Amino acid sequence: MDLVSEMIVDGVLALLLISSITVSIIVYRRLGTIREGQAQLRTLVDDLNRAVQDAQKSVAGLKQSAVDVEERLQSQVQKAGSLADELGMITEAGNNLADRIERGLTGTTAKAEPEDAPAKKASSKQQQEILAALREAR
Repeated sequence: MDLVSEMIVDGVLALLLISSITVSIIVYRRLGTIREGQAQLRTLVDDLNRAVQDAQKSVAGLKQSAVDVEERLQSQVQKAGSLADELGMITEAGNNLADRIERGLTGTTAKAEPEDAPAKKASSKQQQEILAALREAR
């Protein structure tokens, strides 16, 4: 019986050895799959890291562009303000000049001598046309 029990023990050990080898092979394959997935994950993380760095550079570029545009816009707003002030002064001077011309034209009409009636009518008509043109220009 000694031989039979040794054979049974040897058989059980052989079965255990075969099952452990089989389990080891399965575990090895799964570890290979995990390593492969880990390499893909590392590549994915590297790509994501590069994309984040590119996005940060783009945001920095956008901020700089916004600052440049703001400076140019501020300069243009200042120029527009000064031009608007200058245009206001020119308009005021033009209005003053038009008022003076109007007063001069209407003042000479009132001082015209009665003996120049036909000339007065022609002059008055021209003055009225000039006044109408000045009023339209305002």
